[in-house]
Amino acid sequence: MKSVLPLFSFLFLLFGLSTCRVRTSPPDLTEISPAQSFVGQEVTLSGYQFGQEPIVTFGESGTALTATVVSSTEQQIRVVVPRIRPGITQVRVRTSQGISDPLPFIVQQPVPAVSSVSPANGLPGSTVVLTGDYLNQLTFVRFADADAVVQDSSAEKLTVVVPPNVQRGPVALVVETKGGQLTSSFIVAGTPQITSVSPKQVKPGSELVIQGNNLLDGVVRINGMATDRSQTSIKNTEIRTIVPTFATSGRVTVTVFEKLVATSADSVQIVLQPSVASLSARDGVTGDKIILAGLNLRDISGVRFGSTPVSFRVLNDTQLEATVPALTASGQVTVSVTGPGGSASATDPFFFYLPPSNLTVNPARQFRDRPITITGQNLYRITEVRVSGQPVPITERTEGSQLIVSVPVNAVSGIVSVTSRAGTATTSRPLVVIQPATVTDIVPRKARPGERVVLLGDQLLNAQIFFTGSANPAPDGGKNEDTERWVLVPADAQTGPIRVFNASGENTYTAAFTVIRLATITDFTPKTGKAGTEVTITGQNLSNVSEVRFNGGTSAPATFRLSGNSLIVTVPANVSTGQICLTNDAGTACTSANFTLAK
Repeated sequence: MKSVLPLFSFLFLLFGLSTCRVRTSPPDLTEISPAQSFVGQEVTLSGYQFGQEPIVTFGESGTALTATVVSSTEQQIRVVVPRIRPGITQVRVRTSQGISDPLPFIVQQPVPAVSSVSPANGLPGSTVVLTGDYLNQLTFVRFADADAVVQDSSAEKLTVVVPPNVQRGPVALVVETKGGQLTSSFIVAGTPQITSVSPKQVKPGSELVIQGNNLLDGVVRINGMATDRSQTSIKNTEIRTIVPTFATSGRVTVTVFEKLVATSADSVQIVLQPSVASLSARDGVTGDKIILAGLNLRDISGVRFGSTPVSFRVLNDTQLEATVPALTASGQVTVSVTGPGGSASATDPFFFYLPPSNLTVNPARQFRDRPITITGQNLYRITEVRVSGQPVPITERTEGSQLIVSVPVNAVSGIVSVTSRAGTATTSRPLVVIQPATVTDIVPRKARPGERVVLLGDQLLNAQIFFTGSANPAPDGGKNEDTERWVLVPADAQTGPIRVFNASGENTYTAAFTVIRLATITDFTPKTGKAGTEVTITGQNLSNVSEVRFNGGTSAPATFRLSGNSLIVTVPANVSTGQICLTNDAGTACTSANFTLAK
């Protein structure tokens, strides 16, 4: 029993020390799996007492890099290998309790990566800079089979010299490190340059001289067309070649090894004599697009219609498209072209015409289905004539100046329009198509003889206006137009429709017109009475009486009614002896005798 007690005491003490150590001791790193890896890959760290926010570093103290922790527990941490120099390094775990002892780790060398080679070409002895990544731990740099001299080297940049014995032309540029090998392309040649091209204007079959630098192995092209190598002599600073038969104007290029291109600053003009064989249209108007067909039109510098230069675009060597200009007069013009090789004119005549203008119609008033003559300017190539909006056929024409058409059988008065592709012109005044008159309104609708009445409508010009009861036309009132006619009410006019008779030979009747005259009183009975007495008044124009008053027209209005040709008037209250007065639209008339109020 005594021997057991000391054993328990020792174990208790050991447990207490162990507990104290967990709370105060630094992390313990025991294993890294895998033990080697590339930058950017995950590795797992195993051990003890890693805490809640461990920090993992790769490298020597003072230059170590902190790794990204993916996940962590007390006994395991997953991290990403940071961007650190390849080779053997040390890994540590740091917590608030301290730093673990390091474990070795091998950062593997990735295959080298080259993002750019500058320049991408050069002569032996020139310096070339390669940029990229993982270019350290270099084994060699070679241009084809020739080793290059490395002037400067780092993980992101290599500076090398093109070896003197490397072959001219495209070669493989090989970079090898402990991580692997990478091949890029490089051209052993200087960048070609063109300093001059002569002559600037040249005919096919003539010699063209190109001067510059690094022109060896160059292929010459004029506006994209290659010259014949058998007719070309090439030196490093000069190329002489013959212009091909079908060469076209443009810049000169020299291409070395299919990738290195030099382009002349100036274009070479291939000089050929142009010709114009035909025009796509023999006539046209401003803005039309006309195709000129011929030869050697590719380098045309100007097109003219008569003496007027026009805009154009070259379609190919045998066609160009010109825009018809705004000329000042209709007529035939010569179409011509000008280029470095000379000038040429089209054999086809071209007729230019302006929009029609200054239209007049004769006669200005015409019956339906009768002819009218339209005259004006620029009545060329007329495609349509409209009378009052209706298209009509052209029965006869004098090209440029006159058209004859017929008034449609259902036409109404309106403008006449004439259209060609150049535009449309209309008459300044409408053609009056003679029809029976129409009256849309009478102002006023009642009036006294001698007063002016206005008739509104159509076809009223020179029409005869008859009022009901009148034997003769009404006198003119001062305005005589198709749409408005002024007349005076004749002395013998009576209430009723007005008859309008115009050149159509037909009568038009209006609604009833009221001729107003003063009421006349011939007699009234009884001559004496009291309020309420009915007085019978006889006379003329009593049907349009609007008011009856006693006391010489000063009393309150009396009530009345029309009975036959008489008025039956009720004597109102509060009247006195005096005249009886009748009022209508013509005015007021009173009895010659007084009405006496009975007592």
